[in-house]
Amino acid sequence: MTELNTRTKLPGSSRGILLSALIGAALCLALGGCDKSTATGQAANKDEQAAAAQRDRLEGLPYVDSVDVEEDEADGVVIFDQELSCPGYNLYSVQMLSLAELIDAEGKVVNSWKYTPSPRWERAELLPNGDLLVVGAEPYEWQDGGPAHRIHDEARYVLRFNWAGELLWQKKYRAHHDIELTPDGKLLLLTFNRTLVPTLHPTVKVRDDQLTLLEQDGTLIESKSMLAAVSRSREVFPLRPRPPTSLGGPAWLDVFHSNSIEWMRRRHLFGRHPIYNAGNILVCFRHQDRIAVFNWERNEILWAWGEGELLGPHDAQVLDDGRILVFDNGLGRDYSRVVELDPLTEKIVWQYKAQTPSDFYTKSKGSAQRLPNGHTLIAESDEGRAFEVTPDGEVVWEFICPHLVGENKRAAIVRMIRYPRGFVDAIIERHGG
Repeated sequence: MTELNTRTKLPGSSRGILLSALIGAALCLALGGCDKSTATGQAANKDEQAAAAQRDRLEGLPYVDSVDVEEDEADGVVIFDQELSCPGYNLYSVQMLSLAELIDAEGKVVNSWKYTPSPRWERAELLPNGDLLVVGAEPYEWQDGGPAHRIHDEARYVLRFNWAGELLWQKKYRAHHDIELTPDGKLLLLTFNRTLVPTLHPTVKVRDDQLTLLEQDGTLIESKSMLAAVSRSREVFPLRPRPPTSLGGPAWLDVFHSNSIEWMRRRHLFGRHPIYNAGNILVCFRHQDRIAVFNWERNEILWAWGEGELLGPHDAQVLDDGRILVFDNGLGRDYSRVVELDPLTEKIVWQYKAQTPSDFYTKSKGSAQRLPNGHTLIAESDEGRAFEVTPDGEVVWEFICPHLVGENKRAAIVRMIRYPRGFVDAIIERHGG
């Protein structure tokens, strides 16, 4: 069996970079001057320090919710190669309109769900019986006559609708970013608590992301703390320091900013390597520039990867062959890409980026899904765009969000998921067409 590297290098913090620079300067003085290589090293340290500061600034900004619409810009499905595109229906959610739409390959709306009052939906997931799960929030706190960027902790919720759009239940949890149906029929949800951790900051609370398991009716079963998992797994997952964040409210440390979860469910991979086994969960961490495999029973991190490769990533998922697909936003790099990783060798085996890299870039959100025909469905969220590419990078389907959130402001989308024809057709038939 191929050995899996379960260690990652400790990321250099700004404090560490500054300390290195000071030590270098002291050595220069002691030796009576610096040679060219020392000066080059100090310049590189300054570049790294500036890059880290820029990443921290970008990570601290609120998510983009719209983009300017260009004059005469088309919307809906603008490219559709019927011979090459993978058949199916597409579900996407409009974050700032609390709207989810299921469309066919030509862009026709097959079903839609909406809930008011609500300022934000962060995730929508269609279940096999036609119900829709939603992670969202109630109206923003208001400050100085306008809405604040920060949503009150207790305003967050999980909703479940039926196919007809009727609300089945609403549960108040500190929910964010992702929810999914587990292999044994439970619901796995990202939540958080705020707690003071003096080793991270003496006065500012940490947002401790948690994996929360629910019954089908939304009843709480159990939650697991990511801070606790990391404390047991320091060699595998050394925590990258984070500066305090404030978006219209009290400051906090958003050290993880977890944004996607996937319970291991491919039984043919069980036993190939411990990371694939039942009871493990793949988690994506935007503010740690990493993806990791979490074990539910032991509450620890088994494996982590991404430092030096990923910048603010989203939407990690395991493929049928055991490889991992992840959306690499490229914060501070100014272009995004989709990466396919072999986790056993930790080698990137495929990636997509635009021919002119800066033509494909979303600072926030973003998703990528491997389709049955080998193509990849990608959401360039901030631009309100989704598209399907072949392994060679040819675009064979493209969609531009038709919804606006202001005058000439196209709405951002969260993710797009393509469901097979048979999956959706069975739901439609069950509900009488």
